[in-house]
Amino acid sequence: MQHEPEEQTFQLQALEIREPDGNFDPKKAPESGEEYLMHMLYERKRCPAVVTKRSPKIRDNAGNNTFEMLDNPALPPFKCLLPTPEWRAEQVKSFQAARSQVLVLRMELVNHNYDQSGEPPLTSDQDKWQEFCRSQQPLLSTLLHLSQSDLELLLERLSKWLQDSDSSVDLLQDVWLARWLYATLVCLHLPLEPHVFSTLRYIARSCIHLRNQLNAEEVQRAAPYNLLLTLIVQVFAQSDFKDYI
Repeated sequence: MQHEPEEQTFQLQALEIREPDGNFDPKKAPESGEEYLMHMLYERKRCPAVVTKRSPKIRDNAGNNTFEMLDNPALPPFKCLLPTPEWRAEQVKSFQAARSQVLVLRMELVNHNYDQSGEPPLTSDQDKWQEFCRSQQPLLSTLLHLSQSDLELLLERLSKWLQDSDSSVDLLQDVWLARWLYATLVCLHLPLEPHVFSTLRYIARSCIHLRNQLNAEEVQRAAPYNLLLTLIVQVFAQSDFKDYI
């Protein structure tokens, strides 16, 4: 199997789940859905026997989290930046495979009555959240320590960083943010509460606005936005955004 160059990471098609081989480097950040699944299989064998409950510290200032309202996004100015139906189908297939692996691992942890008395590694401090996410890969050994409410708050944080008014966000360059968004979506428990759908819709609108700023030849830069939009529309059933993919 040939891999695309690194700059095309988010356009790679999903493949079958493969066991890590001799060339697998667990310290290297996953750069595609396939590599994320390989990391997942690797961690599954090494995951510590710990699942943790929600930390009350994480929600200390959750009530202060309000989204800046985004205007209704314009339709894409360049049709060439939109994903193909075949590409969308492969990304959904890869994402659902990753979710299935997470579900199996969670069931195994529950069946072994693992200790749930610990606390997650993050706090309510937004700067510490961002510092952590920038410097750490979104590994299962971290994400499985977070309860559903913690994952929801993490998704809120990520959605706000996606619309950072102090800098120009580019998910092909800010790859840490793209990876954390993808991994958090993988680990969310279903069904979702209504406020989580609001967060997903906020992410979708941000992705559309950012993609609309691209030129016709910037297909590679459009790929991570297309990936998130595809998942929000086709996996999380926000079908009114379908005209944007």
